[in-house]
Amino acid sequence: MKAPSLKVHPRGNPSHPALLFLHAFPFSSEMWKVQMEVFSERYYCLAPDLPGFGESALPDEAFTFENYVDVVLNYLKEAKIEKATWCGLSMGGYLALRMFEREPQLCRALVLCDTKAGADTNEAKIKRWGAIQLLQKDRVEFVAAQWGALVGERSKENQALKKHFEELIGKITDRGIASSLVALATRTDSTQSLSKIKVPTLIVVGEEDKVTPVSESEAMAKVISGSKVTILPKTGHLSNLENPAAFNETLQKFLSSLS
Repeated sequence: MKAPSLKVHPRGNPSHPALLFLHAFPFSSEMWKVQMEVFSERYYCLAPDLPGFGESALPDEAFTFENYVDVVLNYLKEAKIEKATWCGLSMGGYLALRMFEREPQLCRALVLCDTKAGADTNEAKIKRWGAIQLLQKDRVEFVAAQWGALVGERSKENQALKKHFEELIGKITDRGIASSLVALATRTDSTQSLSKIKVPTLIVVGEEDKVTPVSESEAMAKVISGSKVTILPKTGHLSNLENPAAFNETLQKFLSSLS
C-alpha cells in the first residue's frame, strides 16, 4: 500500500529547536494555530495534518492507526528532523506514544495532553461504530455530540469557542472522520512501553476532562520516570482550545526547562 502524502505546516526558524504538534480527532493542525503563533518565535514549529484531515488527502485504500505513525515518522526522517519535542493532544497523544515505541531516538521530549496509553476496549470500539452511524445519519447531531463530550462544563457556555469548534470540524469530510474512527479503534496499547520513556515528559490534562480523565494522566505519570502532571482548572478534553493561556504558560515552562 502506498503511503499517503502528509501536509505539514511549518512556522519559525528551522535552526531553532523543533516542536512537533500532533492534532486531536476530529480536527486538523489548525487546532494548534494559537500555539504555533506563540511558540514559533523561539521554536521551529511543525504541525502535520494526518491523512483525511486538513490538507492531507485520505488514502484510497483502507488503513489503520499505524499508517498515521508511518507517515509522521517518515516525514521526520525525510525532513532530517533528528530531535524534536513531540506535543500531542488526545489522538495526537496516542500517536506520540506509538511513535516513541517505534523511533525513540527522534524524540527530545514528550508533551502528552488529555490522552492515555491504553487501546480501545470492546465497548469503546462499539461506541466508535455508533459515532459513524450518527455521522451518516445526521452530521449536525454528530457535531453536537462531540461538543458535549469533548469540552468541559465551564466551556459549554463559551459561544466563541463553540463557533471555533464547529468551524474546525466543518472543514473535515465525513469520510475523513469515519476513516479516522476506524483507525482509532485499531491502535495498539502503549501501556507496557511507558516505563521505557526516559526523555523529559510533561503530562497536561483538563480538570473536567471526561474522555481521558485526570486518573489516566496520573496513571501514566506513575510509570514514566520523572514525568510531571499539570491539571488545568475549568478545562475539559480540549485543553489548548479551552484554556489557551494556562496551556501555553505550562508548555512554555516545560520547554524552558529543557534548555
